[in-house]
Amino acid sequence: MEAGTDGRVIRKYRLRAAPLVFVTLTLGLPGIPLARGIVPEDNLPVTLKVSMLVLLSTVYLGIIWFWRAATLVHRDHLAVRQLFRTRRTAWSDVMSIESEENSASPRTMLLDREGRLFALPGGVGAQPEEVRAIKDRWVRSRGEGWTPPVDAFVLAARHRASARESALVWAIVLAGGSFLVMLVSGLVLDFGSEWEGDEIPWLFQAIGFVPVVVFVAVRQVVGRLLRRRRAACIS
Repeated sequence: MEAGTDGRVIRKYRLRAAPLVFVTLTLGLPGIPLARGIVPEDNLPVTLKVSMLVLLSTVYLGIIWFWRAATLVHRDHLAVRQLFRTRRTAWSDVMSIESEENSASPRTMLLDREGRLFALPGGVGAQPEEVRAIKDRWVRSRGEGWTPPVDAFVLAARHRASARESALVWAIVLAGGSFLVMLVSGLVLDFGSEWEGDEIPWLFQAIGFVPVVVFVAVRQVVGRLLRRRRAACIS
């Protein structure tokens, strides 16, 4: 039976309502008056409007991800629901399900037959009894032909996952840094001036574009470099 053929959900894991509401109010509410104050204004340059919309869209996509992210346990597979897709893994293709050690927050990591190691969202790692329940379902459903992965396979998967996470951290840090640099530079260089229409500094007109571009570029470049370096160390 292929993953995804049984649509019956045995158990669904997602963040509780309290943190979801907190994130939504903290990140989402400030953007509403900002958008209402910028978009209708005719004397503001189009680049500034689009830039702010790009920045706000990124924030709201993050909020949507928090609400959508979930781990769904089915009879024949495990599904991880993400922002734009749902990743389904048949129980026979799951190589390991383990709680991650030495982590700032408890996480449960799944390793599949393709060598992909990823966390199960929805707060699974914070509930040890639920982790055991998922592992019990996997053990009962993986089939007699299942064999444990070799150490080299697990090590390579961990290195790739570590490279992805390191690239994500670098991307977030540098994107946030670029936003702050542009904001402070714009204020310092044009401090005390009155801005009207196209006279708004280009730093502010591009403040929504640049962090997004930096995030995407850094994540791709750093991720590839780290994967190559760690692959060379393994070989």
